[in-house]
Amino acid sequence: MLTLYHYDRSTAAQRVRLLIEEKGLEWNSVIVDTARGDIDQLPDNYHDLNPKGLVPVVENNGVGIAESNVILEYLDDAFSETSFRPAPPEDRAKMRLWMKRIDDGVHVASRTIGVCIVNRFIYLEQNQEKIGKYHAHMRDLVRRDNDQINISMGLESPLLPGALKTFRGLFEDMNDRLMDNDWLAGESYSLADIALVVYLRRMESFMMAPLWAHMGPLNEWYRRIAARPAYQKAVIDWGDVTESKRTEHGAGAFEAIAKLWKA
Repeated sequence: MLTLYHYDRSTAAQRVRLLIEEKGLEWNSVIVDTARGDIDQLPDNYHDLNPKGLVPVVENNGVGIAESNVILEYLDDAFSETSFRPAPPEDRAKMRLWMKRIDDGVHVASRTIGVCIVNRFIYLEQNQEKIGKYHAHMRDLVRRDNDQINISMGLESPLLPGALKTFRGLFEDMNDRLMDNDWLAGESYSLADIALVVYLRRMESFMMAPLWAHMGPLNEWYRRIAARPAYQKAVIDWGDVTESKRTEHGAGAFEAIAKLWKA
């Protein structure tokens, strides 16, 4: 049986849970929530499974697989009775190009936005020795350096405008694609849709949905995916332990974020 190391609100974990639920797989849950600065809870062998020490990791047949987009393709290979990759090679290439955007900047931008709006307040409430230890053990040095800037500067971070530009461009490109297509790659719901829908959920949780309210095709696509039973199980049912802080700080940041979004 699969074991998934994850936590509730991680976008990377959400996309993996979404595919697992779409495929109807049985799985064991191991919560590894390092997002609030607690590294002491890591399993002893966790860096063997994922050298970066991040989630998610899927363990199957004694082998650990890291990196959420790699996990998606692994699961589609390993449990191939139902595939979420388009059959035509051209459409499969389009799927991978959409997913590549995550590793090419979208995921880093997502973290920048999250830390600047909400997570900085969570970190600043923690014991600073604990946060120092968290960053000292962080093996992704770009993530560490970005965090330190964003925690310190918040909405004034020089990294925030670029992150919002990345998201606006992504959402506009997705909306353009969906004007004449039901799905991002080919004619069927695919790993590209599963991989990217979680970012709308994330931005929505920060009270930012009005920024793309005019993008009709994108919002309709989101509604169709959110109505799927697997989405309910993989995303909604897991909830978000930081929901109240996201609501509070997101509402407080909206005006400043909206100005940067439109710039």
